[in-house]
Amino acid sequence: MFRPCVFGVLLFLSCFCFAQDSHSSLERVSVNTSSSLIDAPSSLIEDKAPVAQNSGFHTNGGLLPYHNAVDGYDVVALGGRTSPHPEVVEPFHWKGLLLQSLSFDLLQNVTRIMTADQNDRHILLNKPFWSDYWTSLRQFNMRRWNDGDSIPVNYIGHPMQGAIAGYIEVQNDPRGRTQEISRSSEYWHSRFRAFLWNLAYSTHWEIGPLGETAIFNQGGFTYPIRCSKHRGAQDYCENPNTMYTNNTGWVDFIITPVVGSLWQIGEDTIDRYISDPLVQHHPNNFGYKVVRSSLNPPRSLANMLRGRYPWYRDYEHPSEYQSPVGIRFEKLMSEQPVEHIDLNPHYSAMGLQTNHTSCMNCRETASGAGLSVGVRVKRYLDFVSDVNLYPKASPVSALSVGGTLTTATFGFRSGYATKYYALKVGLAPGFASYSRTGMNPSSPKRNYSFAAAATVSGDLRFTDHIGFRATVTQMLIRVKSMERDPPGIGTPPRLSFLSHDNYVNTTNWGVQLGPVIRF
Repeated sequence: MFRPCVFGVLLFLSCFCFAQDSHSSLERVSVNTSSSLIDAPSSLIEDKAPVAQNSGFHTNGGLLPYHNAVDGYDVVALGGRTSPHPEVVEPFHWKGLLLQSLSFDLLQNVTRIMTADQNDRHILLNKPFWSDYWTSLRQFNMRRWNDGDSIPVNYIGHPMQGAIAGYIEVQNDPRGRTQEISRSSEYWHSRFRAFLWNLAYSTHWEIGPLGETAIFNQGGFTYPIRCSKHRGAQDYCENPNTMYTNNTGWVDFIITPVVGSLWQIGEDTIDRYISDPLVQHHPNNFGYKVVRSSLNPPRSLANMLRGRYPWYRDYEHPSEYQSPVGIRFEKLMSEQPVEHIDLNPHYSAMGLQTNHTSCMNCRETASGAGLSVGVRVKRYLDFVSDVNLYPKASPVSALSVGGTLTTATFGFRSGYATKYYALKVGLAPGFASYSRTGMNPSSPKRNYSFAAAATVSGDLRFTDHIGFRATVTQMLIRVKSMERDPPGIGTPPRLSFLSHDNYVNTTNWGVQLGPVIRF
């Protein structure tokens, strides 16, 4: 039976392969460029320092210079000796690979959530995440090939996913992104590296914490094949002899990387012999660029994930890696901050669902105080921590709400600041804790629930160090519900191995007002 360690082994294999390939290249970078000057007198080094002329260097979108081997040696004025010039090799872009893969993963999950039915959304929003994730992994059935999905999903959709993951790897591989399909070993080695990343990504998509097992819990429950999930629908199947599945099997683990890689090679062939000649003969024709994008949809999406046009091809721009959007973003994020720390003691008010003797589970405004601490990481990026205390927010205790509320969030904010004002937005996960909860009034307990806050803050600056800040926040607090699912796991064809607990997500608007002190 599959276990999460399988993903770890596959990821280690791909990383090992990349490391082996990059190690030999990076060894050349470690050559000491001044080794030939070690024994020279200091005066000679100062007066006779070599001047690089026609050295063959060029810059690449803000990256390190690359040596193109036009001039292999620089003459050093030390008795006619020559010193080999070390070749600076472009490294593998791991950051780009991981960020673009994460963006693709988020795009897939957002699409699934937007098109999901009410039952699937209930599983995502109202069930315990980690316990149901591990339960779903333990129910994987790897004694069969098919998982119950349709042919278009398994044999078209998943290979396209694999091809996109492969192209994401290729466009971050300096040795592979300019390769066109041919018999050369460089091309086939690059596509094998893409296959390894494809394998790692698709395995994570099946069993990882940001994939199908965690989001909607495939494996954790069964449903009849080719039947509606909703009771009362015309095609709802209640016969226990109906074929049913928990959406697990070998098919996606094999088809996605293998057929996805073949799909990638097929689209490379289409590029080489169909779309490229059209674009090369009509370089300014927008219609042919659209045709190129349409004939290669996986590469088009991979391009857009890195800020390029869908029809962009690296082998037509061999000296470029970063897109103009990426270069601008890197420049903004590299600017150093002028200020470093700000403190914001504040009054805080938030509308909460509370319990009183006259009204249970009623929404009322709770008042309190708090402190925000911001640390400038870059000019446009702050790390921020916010702690608030609401005394006696809920006088009467219940299962998950009661007593004094403490909230703490830790995250990031970004925005624009001038000498006189600042406007920033933030997103920070954290926790919310009530001091007296439980169904037994004689022995209340403190609980801890997941919370997350989205904020918009505005500063009015009186001096360089003193100002006033107003913050509008919406905080999500996830608390355990008193409602539980019926006991047992159900009856065929509808079984569920998920937790019987349910959770309620409450959204709470609030405001914070107070001075801000900058250092």
